[in-house]
Amino acid sequence: MPPLLFMKLEDIKGLGAKRAEKLRAAGITEPLDIILLFPRTYFDKNAVIDWKNLPEKSEVIFRAAPSAPPVRRRIRRGMSIVQAEFESFGTRVICKWFNQDYVFRRLSAENEIIISGKVRHSGSITEVTSPRIIADREGDIVPIYKLPDGLNQRLMSEAVKAILDGVNLHSYVDRRTAAAFGMTPVSDAIKEAHFPTSIAAAESAARSIATENLAYTLCLYRLLKRNSDKRSFGYPDHTKELTAAVAGLPFRLTGEQYKTITEIIKRMRSDSRMNILIQGDVGCGKTVVAFLAAYYAALGGYQTAIMAPTEILARQHYEKAKEFFGQYGIQTVCLTGSSGAAEREAALFGIESGNAAIAVGTHALTGKNVRFRNLGLTITDEQHRFGVCQRGSLENKANGADNIVMSATPIPRTLALSLYGKLETVNIRTKPCGNGNTITAIVPENKLDDMYRYISRKSETGEKTYIVCPRIDSDDEISATELYKELARGKLGKAKSALLHGRMSAAEKEAAMTAFACDDVSVLVCTTVVEVGIDVPDATTMAIFGADRMGLSQLHQLRGRIGRRGQQSYCFLVTDSPAERLKFFCGCTDGFELAEYDFNTRGAGDFLGTRQHGREETFAGIKIDAEMLKKAGALSDAILSDPDTAAALAERAGSREEFIRSLSLN
Repeated sequence: MPPLLFMKLEDIKGLGAKRAEKLRAAGITEPLDIILLFPRTYFDKNAVIDWKNLPEKSEVIFRAAPSAPPVRRRIRRGMSIVQAEFESFGTRVICKWFNQDYVFRRLSAENEIIISGKVRHSGSITEVTSPRIIADREGDIVPIYKLPDGLNQRLMSEAVKAILDGVNLHSYVDRRTAAAFGMTPVSDAIKEAHFPTSIAAAESAARSIATENLAYTLCLYRLLKRNSDKRSFGYPDHTKELTAAVAGLPFRLTGEQYKTITEIIKRMRSDSRMNILIQGDVGCGKTVVAFLAAYYAALGGYQTAIMAPTEILARQHYEKAKEFFGQYGIQTVCLTGSSGAAEREAALFGIESGNAAIAVGTHALTGKNVRFRNLGLTITDEQHRFGVCQRGSLENKANGADNIVMSATPIPRTLALSLYGKLETVNIRTKPCGNGNTITAIVPENKLDDMYRYISRKSETGEKTYIVCPRIDSDDEISATELYKELARGKLGKAKSALLHGRMSAAEKEAAMTAFACDDVSVLVCTTVVEVGIDVPDATTMAIFGADRMGLSQLHQLRGRIGRRGQQSYCFLVTDSPAERLKFFCGCTDGFELAEYDFNTRGAGDFLGTRQHGREETFAGIKIDAEMLKKAGALSDAILSDPDTAAALAERAGSREEFIRSLSLN
C-alpha cells in the first residue's frame, strides 16, 4: 500500500471506484478523512434494554435472533416488504423493511443480528421503525459510523484498519505532555476510538483527540492573529464632535453604553485593528452605540457597512440611521434583496463613489457588485443569524477594516472565540427600560383554548400578540398559514389577525407589520421572521409553537419582541413534552446566563469551519465545553512554547495537516 499522503481512496481494499465516489460526495476525499471520521456512537453487546420504558421515537440498537422465519410479501408491482420478529429481553419486537429484498436473504442466513432504529409502541406490540442492520464484529463494543447510503459499517471498520496498519501517527504533543494533561496520546486515542476496549475508554480517547485538535486550532488562531492585527489606516481625533453628538441625543446613555463607546473609540485609535463583540441583552441599546461608532468613522472620512439579518430589521435601521446621520449631513443608503432598480442603482453608486458614508442592508451588501470606496468599519447586527462565511465576506470588502459584531445571546461558537482572544468582548447589561417583566410559561396543547381566550381579552384593551410557528406550511406540524386560517374562524373572538412569513413580498410584509403596529390588527400569526428588528410598543403577549426545536438564542430573541416598554408581559411555549432546557428558559430572562447554559449543554460548534450550532459533531461527536477549552488553551500555550513547533505550525497555518504532523509507512 502506498504512503498515506499519496494514497487514494481507491487504493484501500474493499472500496473501489463507486464507493470512493460516494465517500467524496459526503466530503470524505482521502484516507486521512477516514481515520478522522469517528463513530457517532457505540453499541455494547452486553447492554440490557428496558423496552417498556424506552421513550417513543427514541433511538435504539439491539442484538437478537429472529423468533420466527422472516416473511417477504409483494404489496404491488415494484413494492415489497420484509417483516421479521425478534425476542429481546422478554419483549417481542417487529421490524419491517420496504423494497430491501436482500434483508430477507440476510435474515434467513444469520442466526443473530444487530439492528438500529426508532422505537414505536402500539399497545402490547413494540416496533422498530426505519430499521438498519449493523454489521457485527469481534469484541463486545461495536462502533456505529454515520455513513453515506451504500456504505456499511463493516466496510468502514476494515478501511480504517487497513489505513492504521500502514501508518505511524506522530503528534506535536508527545507522550509525556499528553500524560501531564491527563490525555491519551493521539496515536493510541485514534485506535481506541475506532477499535474500543470499552465505551468509557473510547469516550476518553475521543475527548483527548478533540482537546488536542482544539489546541491546534487555538494555536493557529494565535499565529494568524499576529499577522492580521496590525492596523492599515488611522483615524484622526474627533472626540469633541463625538461628545457633542452624545450630548445631543434625546436620551442619556447608560453608564455601560458610555463605557462601550469609549472602549470602541479607544480601539479605533489604537495601533491594532479592532475586532470586537458587543454582548447586550435584548433592549439594552446596542444600536445607538453602533451608530456612534459609525459616526466617528465618518468623521475620519471612512465608510461603514451595517448588515442586518432580515429586510425588516435592515429597513428599521435604515430609517433610524437616516434620522441620526442626516442631522450631520451624512448620506445613508439601503441595499437589500428586494431593493428596486432605482434604489439599488443609487445605493451602489453612493457606495462606490464614497458619497454614502453609511450603507445599511442585508447580506446583499456582500455581493460582488458592491464596491466600497473607503470602507473602514463593518457592523454585523444580530450576528448569530449569519453564517460565518457571510460575516467574513463583509469584513473582506476592505483590507484591514475594523469590525463590530453584536448579539443579544451569543451563540456558543462566538462565546468560545471571545474567550480566547479572537474577539474582544464588551458587555452591556443595563437596560434603559428593559423587558424584565416578561413571564415565560409552558402551555400544554389541551390548554390552547384558554390561551386563545386570554389573547382575545388582551386585544380588547389594545394590547398586541405574536403567535409564532416554526414553518410557513407543513403537513406534519402546525404551520403559520394553517393556524392563521384556523384562528380566522373565530377562536380569537373579535380580535383581528394578520399573517407574516418569509415568502411574502416586501410590500406584503410591510402592510402586515404596519397593520399590526399601527392599526387595529391585534394578533400577528408569523414565522420566526419576527425574531429580530420589530419594535411594537403595545406587544405584551407571545405564543411560540415548536419551541422544543428552537435554540435558546432564537427563543430569547423572540421573547424580546414583547414588553419593550417594561409592561407586564407573557411568553407562552406550546408543548406537551418540555425539555429541561425549556424549563430553564422559563426561569431565566438574562441573555448572558442563557449563553452560558447553551455553551455548557450544546457545545461550541466548529472553530475553523462554518458550522456554528453547538450540536454539530467535532471529533467523535464530543462537544466543546468550558473544561475542554481551559485545557486546550493551556495545551496550546505548551505547544507554542517550543519555537521549532511554533515555526512548523506557522508554515502550515490553515492547512489540514496541522492535526497530524506526519503519517508514514511502518
